[in-house]
Amino acid sequence: MSRSGGSRRRIALLTLVALGGGLMTVGFSRSTAGLVGSELRSRLAASDAAATAVALAAGVETQLGIPTPARRSVERITDTATGLALDEVTDLDIGGTPMGISRFDTGGQLVSSVRLGFVAPSDPSISAGSAAGIAGAILAGLRLAVPGTAAVTPRAAGGWLVRWVRSVGAVPVPGDGAAVQLAGDGSFHAIVRTQHLLAPIPAVLIDALRVRVLTEARLAGWFTADIRVDASISSPALAWVAPNDTFGDALPAASRGAVRLAWIVRVTTSGPLAERLAGLELAFDAGDGTPLGGDILE
Repeated sequence: MSRSGGSRRRIALLTLVALGGGLMTVGFSRSTAGLVGSELRSRLAASDAAATAVALAAGVETQLGIPTPARRSVERITDTATGLALDEVTDLDIGGTPMGISRFDTGGQLVSSVRLGFVAPSDPSISAGSAAGIAGAILAGLRLAVPGTAAVTPRAAGGWLVRWVRSVGAVPVPGDGAAVQLAGDGSFHAIVRTQHLLAPIPAVLIDALRVRVLTEARLAGWFTADIRVDASISSPALAWVAPNDTFGDALPAASRGAVRLAWIVRVTTSGPLAERLAGLELAFDAGDGTPLGGDILE
């Protein structure tokens, strides 16, 4: 670290981004004389990422008709649901109170946007069909593709929830898709887009017969013959699942951190067994049959 005239030299990096009256400040005030080049470049890159996130938020809010805030703040966070790194942009009013939050993935795609302190207008409610049309137009304007038909349900607080489920390989991905919340008059309240990391679809899938054999083998290891007769196996169905260790299986390293295509088998019980166990759900990797956990129904 260098000194001049007994005083400590400091370098401050300040980025000001003005967007339609909004102002964002990203600042560093620690000594940088001893910083290695890679750390300084990392800070500059973070500043650029923040500026990009603010520009994205401004574009989304313009498209949605949301008023421009007094200023914006940016924070890099990790989504606890998907594990993805996100840039979170918070709109602040002149007093520093949050007005809205938008999140973007590192590729610049919108993940969510919500108006805080939202009060639904008291105007008469639009129809479910109109809500679907408005929500679809919002997503189209944001260039978010949502194939298929939307499910429209009324919200307990008033207004509508319009949702599209994400499907990959013609199989729905639980929890994934896009959802738009509208007030009763059709005004925007929030949008959420969820996409978990998916493992590649296996090139070849094992068939349902093989899945039944694997299921029978598991049940034979858990139940004696007199108890086994009280357990019935349903037809296997494909589903995207997050592997778990419910049954103590050693999960393959490749299955961690990603949702995988699996065959799901539901086991229902009757007789004395039903008094202790309502049923089971077993998951097997769709490609090689590796157990991927499941659930115990009580």
